[in-house]
Amino acid sequence: MEKTIIQSILWLVTLGVMITLWVTREPSVVEYDINETVASFHQSIGQSELSDEQREKEITRFTQTLDDVVQQYAIDNHVLVLVSPAVVSGAVNVTQEIQQSLLQTLQAQNKANRAQSSEVTPK
Repeated sequence: MEKTIIQSILWLVTLGVMITLWVTREPSVVEYDINETVASFHQSIGQSELSDEQREKEITRFTQTLDDVVQQYAIDNHVLVLVSPAVVSGAVNVTQEIQQSLLQTLQAQNKANRAQSSEVTPK
């Protein structure tokens, strides 16, 4: 019985040390090509038939969502995200992952906005 208690205590201490090391480890550095993402957005919004006011709202929504997505990626992956021009070499490029997350978030926002406007619009 004493052996079981000692083993349990050692297991809990080991687990505590592992969690502490995981939480306090220094973040890795990754790079993100923001210019590619912004250029793609500007191209798509330039082709749309939006009024100046709608265009301004879309740009504001895009930049806020992009900032939120990058911050969330950094938190979720315990990394420091630098833009590609700031990285000389050695960082993993996560542009595709962030762009995919951004696209999914924007699509979810669009879907929620359409649902909201269909509830407001009388039929």
